[in-house]
Amino acid sequence: MLGRLKLTFALALAAIVIAPAARLAAQDGGRFRVIIPYFEPLEDADRGFGKDVSKELRELLEDFPTHVSMEEGDIKDEAKRFDMKIDDLNCLYTRQLASQVNIPVAICGSYTEVSKDNFMLSAEVWDIQGSESFPIEAFPATKDDRELAAQNIYEQFERYSTTVRSAAICNDYYASQQWDNALRNCDESLSLNPNQIGTRYLRGRILYEMERMDESLGELETVIEANPFHEDALQLAGYIAAVSEQDDKARDYYSRYLDINPGNSAIRMRIAYELAQAGDPVGAMAFIQVGLDVDPENVDLHTQYGGFAFRAASDIQQEAALTAPADSEESLAPEAAGYYREAIDSYVKVFEVKGTETEVRLLENVVSAYIQLEDLDNAIMMSERVLETHPSEDRPWLLYADALQRADRLDDAISALDRVMEINPEHPSAALRQGNWLIQAGRLQDAVVVLSRAAEGNPAQAAQAGTMVFAEAYQNGYQQNRFQYTVDGMVLGKQIPNLGDDMLNQMNFWHAFSLYRKAVADQEPNTLQSAQATLPAFQEALRLLGLAGEYPASVGVNLSEIQSNVGTYIEIQEAIIKRGS
Repeated sequence: MLGRLKLTFALALAAIVIAPAARLAAQDGGRFRVIIPYFEPLEDADRGFGKDVSKELRELLEDFPTHVSMEEGDIKDEAKRFDMKIDDLNCLYTRQLASQVNIPVAICGSYTEVSKDNFMLSAEVWDIQGSESFPIEAFPATKDDRELAAQNIYEQFERYSTTVRSAAICNDYYASQQWDNALRNCDESLSLNPNQIGTRYLRGRILYEMERMDESLGELETVIEANPFHEDALQLAGYIAAVSEQDDKARDYYSRYLDINPGNSAIRMRIAYELAQAGDPVGAMAFIQVGLDVDPENVDLHTQYGGFAFRAASDIQQEAALTAPADSEESLAPEAAGYYREAIDSYVKVFEVKGTETEVRLLENVVSAYIQLEDLDNAIMMSERVLETHPSEDRPWLLYADALQRADRLDDAISALDRVMEINPEHPSAALRQGNWLIQAGRLQDAVVVLSRAAEGNPAQAAQAGTMVFAEAYQNGYQQNRFQYTVDGMVLGKQIPNLGDDMLNQMNFWHAFSLYRKAVADQEPNTLQSAQATLPAFQEALRLLGLAGEYPASVGVNLSEIQSNVGTYIEIQEAIIKRGS
């Protein structure tokens, strides 16, 4: 079953929120244009009343801060372009016209004459691109009340504007991931107009991001009930149902989604991709497997299945490494190993069909999977096959080198990394990797030669190179009381160019301190020979301590005290030598 993981769908925000101000560019002096035709008389009602109310409403909108009405003459001209008259513009035709001429909002309505000069008027505000309406409840008006009727509609339009503003603010807060603020503004917008499908879907998204899964699914079900073909709602509802272990619902929503987009591999791969992007590659594999059951030779499905299996293996292994005890040896988790094998199987099927046309990325993943499985023979064999057709790409060479090094073919691995650097002289890790492998093999001097080349003209790599040599000399030298090994390592490390003062100070201190510790042990016979042998070491230690800068204080060492101790040993050796002479 799918894990309860987060999913971040690519969200086309402009298509979600019914906010013309956020979506459309049909403006007049910075305000959004509104088309208001004559209100439509029904049942032989007096036509003049509708004309007068629409005229009054257009005049009222002249002072509205965010919207402005099209002038009556402009409406007539635009209608004429489509072989219509303004008198023909009922709500449906008005919306169609507005869409054609890029007018974001329409206010239209109709009325009946309930008695002489008494009318019942109803209207609605339409968001044209969102195809959503803001209904204005029917109200009575007399022939002489046309100004009051227009004022009533105007006030309702103000409420509509508030819903748009709240929805837009909700959208902005959503984009900045301020979920509480986003939810509050969506709720405000929906309290004024509960029929906003776009805003209700966004509210479902916000609840999902807040991990209020049951509420989110309930909101999405409301959206789907109102619009059974809302693809985003079906897709997200299917995912939430799946991660909530509501298998029947998940299958239903995904099936309905595929009914809208007739089931083909491209749609299936898109859904699977979204699941994988959400952090659930195992669930994505299951979805692709259904397609492979029907079409087992589909190369695209195998390509995606292999990618999801590789991702699943990597994720599982990373999680295992994070949760493993600190003192445990690193090993491949059995579950990860299984997914790596599945990835190899799918990628090999692709390779069998596409041959040299196979994306090199896929073949690199095969090599990486073999390496993780410690199947080094197959890793080396596949690398060599890849390099036959892609000899000028650095990553296949890098993987080849890795496999060779793990197979104890160090010199061949070093040569492969040389090839990486020939192809890409600016490769960020090849030289450092060479140096590290040589250090691991006990070839510190060879490592410093390689690392010095990497450090020339690259202070960042110089710092890494210095750290690598220092760590080797300190951990395998000083910490094991192998002081001469530390001294030799620090001498080699200081040959690396561009180390920087901090690293040089650090190396000088441990070089000095290791000389001092070794000399203290070597001088214990207190003979002329031991004094003659150790005096230069003490003198060199004292000199190097003077080159340690502020480093000793940074590790809690009293430099003056150590210098005094070294000075005392120098005096003792000098006295022994003088007495012996």
